[in-house]
Amino acid sequence: MNTKVYHTFDEINRDLQILKLEKDLAFARFKKDLDETKESLKPGNMIGETPKKILGTLGAFSGPIKSALLTFLFKKMF
Repeated sequence: MNTKVYHTFDEINRDLQILKLEKDLAFARFKKDLDETKESLKPGNMIGETPKKILGTLGAFSGPIKSALLTFLFKKMF
């Protein structure tokens, strides 16, 4: 690591401001990444889109047709 030589306090203050902004930016990125990770770990997001579409389609059916389709799907899945 190279040692920087400062000639005035203004140079030191400017570098300190730059470092503070870089630290704040890194912390904001960390918080954003943490929030995205929390969101991706929610059960609804871990399942994916396909089961949601299937359940939405099944909602359109009623009565014995719906029961037969659910039985068929569970047999295929398990």
